[in-house]
Amino acid sequence: YNEYKSYLSTMSDDYGTPLGHNKAPLRYVDRLQEIKRAICTLDESLTPSRMVGNKSIALSPIFNTPYKASKDSSLQLLDHNSILTPSRTRGEHVATARGEHMENKENTTFLDTFLNSEVVDDANKIKSTEALINNFYSLYKMNGVDDVLGVMGELGERCGDLHATCKGLLPSVKHSKKLSHQISSSCKQLLSEKHTWKLLCSVYSNKLSERSLLNDDEMSEGDSHVKTIDRLYNSDEHVMHVHTVLDWLQSNAAEELEDMPNKVGYFSGRVSWEHTFHSLTNNQSKKLVRSMDPDAVSRENLPLHEVDLEDQSRLIKHVFQLIRAGKVDEAQKLCIKAGQFWRAAALEGWRLHHDPNYQSNQREMVEGNVNRGLWKSCCWQYCSTSHVTPEEKAMYGALCGNLQALLPQCPTFQDKLWAYLKVLLDQQVESELADDTLPPAYWRSTLSLESVTSLLSKTKGYDEVFNKIQLQIINHDINGVVSTVNDNIDNASISMARFLCHLMLVLEVLHPDCGSDTLYKTLVTYIKLLKEEGHMEEVLYYTTHLPTSQQIQLLSQVLAGVQGDTRQFCVEFAVECNIPIKEVAKNIYDNVLASYTPDLVSEGVNNISDQDSDLISALSWLLLLPSQRSTALIEANRLMRRFINARKHPPAAKVFSVLPGDTIDVVNKEWAEVYDVSLGDEETNAIREYLCLQAYLESHQAYNDWCSHAAKRPDPPPANKDGSLTFSERVAADEKQKSYEMSLHRWEQNLILQTQLTRDKMLNVLLFIDGGWLIDEAECSDQLRNEQLSSLRAQCIPATTFLLVNVLMESGQYSAVVELSEYIASEQYKLYDNFTKQELRQFLDSVYECSLMMNCDPLSFKEESSEVV
Repeated sequence: YNEYKSYLSTMSDDYGTPLGHNKAPLRYVDRLQEIKRAICTLDESLTPSRMVGNKSIALSPIFNTPYKASKDSSLQLLDHNSILTPSRTRGEHVATARGEHMENKENTTFLDTFLNSEVVDDANKIKSTEALINNFYSLYKMNGVDDVLGVMGELGERCGDLHATCKGLLPSVKHSKKLSHQISSSCKQLLSEKHTWKLLCSVYSNKLSERSLLNDDEMSEGDSHVKTIDRLYNSDEHVMHVHTVLDWLQSNAAEELEDMPNKVGYFSGRVSWEHTFHSLTNNQSKKLVRSMDPDAVSRENLPLHEVDLEDQSRLIKHVFQLIRAGKVDEAQKLCIKAGQFWRAAALEGWRLHHDPNYQSNQREMVEGNVNRGLWKSCCWQYCSTSHVTPEEKAMYGALCGNLQALLPQCPTFQDKLWAYLKVLLDQQVESELADDTLPPAYWRSTLSLESVTSLLSKTKGYDEVFNKIQLQIINHDINGVVSTVNDNIDNASISMARFLCHLMLVLEVLHPDCGSDTLYKTLVTYIKLLKEEGHMEEVLYYTTHLPTSQQIQLLSQVLAGVQGDTRQFCVEFAVECNIPIKEVAKNIYDNVLASYTPDLVSEGVNNISDQDSDLISALSWLLLLPSQRSTALIEANRLMRRFINARKHPPAAKVFSVLPGDTIDVVNKEWAEVYDVSLGDEETNAIREYLCLQAYLESHQAYNDWCSHAAKRPDPPPANKDGSLTFSERVAADEKQKSYEMSLHRWEQNLILQTQLTRDKMLNVLLFIDGGWLIDEAECSDQLRNEQLSSLRAQCIPATTFLLVNVLMESGQYSAVVELSEYIASEQYKLYDNFTKQELRQFLDSVYECSLMMNCDPLSFKEESSEVV
């Protein structure tokens, strides 16, 4: 507000007359009226207080914006687009804001409070590069890298679209320095990335296109400058390459012109230096030039009006920017529009001369400047004049090849590169034309791509990744590009890794032997970053660019931590991409298994440790494909053997629960579809082992259930010892007794059922069909597995027997214990082979005890029967 008022008073002082005086230029009247209207609008909106309804709202000291309503009122304000926002309390605004909050929330600024949530969502999306990843991935997936030029062009367009979106967000996030800085950084990288893809596309489209080179014939007498240079461009690849790069640099600058105001007025158009003319006609100043011709300043050594100097400086800067963008015609039109026709004519002298009347019977217009060399000499001399501004020197220096005049106005790396290449190409053209009217200073420093690279390597900005890569592409230094990628990939962000990865993929097509190790390193880094961001589809796709062995190794590391439904998605998408996901899944499981080191002392046998859970989770990778179910079954059996041998029954039961119930059917179906014969020996033994382990785990669970139920015997009601109860108390006591008896009866009946179930489950283990528990159906050549099965039989069969004896004795089924001894001693089952002598002695002691409880002798005969004998 103060700046506007100061500017208003300053302009009034310059004129010395009231605003709106008929001698004031009309455009300044319009400008000041516009400022005045803006001030009035601000004065109306930024008042000390605001009435909402019939309540007054306090205003924030920052921008005088309302920030807090009274307890019984809601807040209704205008946002920065003058759109009425819904009624909300301040707390609701703070809760829904997605940007960075200020520490002192009582002084929340206008934009902090009313930042559009969609803008912040888009900002966060750009910041996290999710949009970039999805865009580039979909492009690669759709086109592949066979159409390499199309891919590079599309990549450049995607970067341009996202840069425009990102740039459009900046005005909406100015309230947050952190977010604004992040978005600005994204804009800068997107622009550099876009320029790099455009450069690659331009250089290789020119290189890969089949151009018919003209014969380098000697220039005939009738050839004009235009024809001579056309022949040069078509015959000399080096010149054509420099011209292509120069076009790329100028197109980049042309895009930046869109940010310039398109309605800037420098002069009224009737006369060039209107303020000077106004002063001269009114005899208002004696310190200005006395003539209005273009040479008056240098001839009279007197200045223009200070406003004209300012406007002319802005005009020349704009003209130079147009020349920098390769738009000399538009620069001339701008000069004509500003009333400087002589400057537009001066900018015409660089053009190549061409007279078509030598080859045409009809009279046509002659193009260019026949005295082009003389014009350049004049420009060189003009650039050395002291009164000429640096901007004007650069303007003419760009057209006459004067590098010393051009470089001071080229602050950025690309500007300097353009200056060097502009002069380099100009020298190539003049060498071909062999014009002897050029000044001697023109040839004192002859440039080449090598010398340009050497000069630029010492300038600021060369160490930036994009600038270095661009310069290496211009020099066809592909090994240098690969080296730069290799040096910068380790500490790259996900956005930089994305660019480097795509760059290496493109270079692999253009130069198959450019560096496979760097490509692998770049892909690995990018894939790991994608995994951290949760882009699993992209992770799988980019691994398809690696050799099969490297795919398996990398995906085994990256996918190891994937959980839930994401695993199924990864497997299905990997099948679509022809990734060897079966080998990957098996490798994931093997890696976890190899690192499994249980500590039974600290973990205990009745707990599922974190390592157990990780191992069981890794096993589920083998269950995602039906064709891998037999492998999953074999590995699950191995895990259960390991857990049971360590007496860790809970994790063993967890492994069993992970296997789907249709596992056996799936194994049979898949085997029949592949081999069309009966199951192999390994699969047959695996199915039988699975059933054996199922029977054992079910018996163990049945015993746990029996113990749990047996421990829940109902407690009897307290007895009345003194007998001093009233009638109602006796009735209540009788009811409690009846309830207890009913509960006891139910408990006993359920105990009988649970005992029978437990007995059946355990006998199912001891008397397993077709040879016994954990006895293979087919011969197995795996010696380690055979030893594990034998060890489990020696451990589990005696343990199951003693548990069953405990259940039967606690339930009073002594005869069943005696009957069990017959199974142990049976030659059909040969269960005794799994007992040690100590275990057999312990078992026989139990049988003896049960015989005594049945009034039988140790051989289970009744006592009276022995007396008769």
